[in-house]
Amino acid sequence: MTFALALILLSAAVHAVVNILTKRADDKYAMRLLIGVFSSVIVAPALFFVPFPQGRALWFLAGTAFVHAFYELLLVKSYESAAFSAVYPVARGTGPLFTALGAIVLLHEHPPAIELFGIAMVCGGVIAIGISHRASEGARAGLLYALGTGFTIGCYTVIDASGVRSVVQPFSYVLWFFVAHGICVLTTAPGIRGRAVVAAARRQWKLGFLTAALSIVSYGAAMLAYRYGATAQLAALRETSVLFGTALAMSFLGEHMTLRRWLAAGAIAAGAILLQAG
Repeated sequence: MTFALALILLSAAVHAVVNILTKRADDKYAMRLLIGVFSSVIVAPALFFVPFPQGRALWFLAGTAFVHAFYELLLVKSYESAAFSAVYPVARGTGPLFTALGAIVLLHEHPPAIELFGIAMVCGGVIAIGISHRASEGARAGLLYALGTGFTIGCYTVIDASGVRSVVQPFSYVLWFFVAHGICVLTTAPGIRGRAVVAAARRQWKLGFLTAALSIVSYGAAMLAYRYGATAQLAALRETSVLFGTALAMSFLGEHMTLRRWLAAGAIAAGAILLQAG
């Protein structure tokens, strides 16, 4: 479990950086397109050294690609509608709630009471940070998009946790996930935004390449962690990325923290501690 914990905390820290870079991009949907495409390109050479996924793993890859198409759109719409420090916590905070429900119902995981309380504290803390922005311009629409994003996060987390456990070699699923994700966004992004998204992607390809490399580290580490640990617990711990994201938003996006938001951040930290006490 210590190995899974280290992986998920690494994932959380890098994930916050990925999302800050996405928020700062001139065209956020183009940035998500670049992340998907460049991720698949970067991992392509390693595909020759892992077996091709078989059986149920292929269905999980197809399922996660389908869900990620909606995730990418809802994530970008939320970023375009409200402040990063408003929508990011809501999306990441509701994700583990849906993940925990899916893990209990579909994966037959049964976290002890103290871990469920820790999940609730983490989720409650990140949501509190988000709704503290409810009066800001565009916040209502942004928070609705963020809630939809959280639902897709819960869906793909359960799918990928199942997928990475369905193969003998975990890197087989992890690497082919990025290929499936790349195909997904390459197909859906131009269809949703038209040729303009391709032109915007060309203008920011360098930042896109960097963000894609970081994305591989972030979600690759998360999937490997799900292989070795409890899905709901690790998904909640990954949302400590909100703490990293909030700090980065203050430093690079000029956003501010109130006392209420600091208290919510404290609840996240306390919840994370409880998750380790279970």
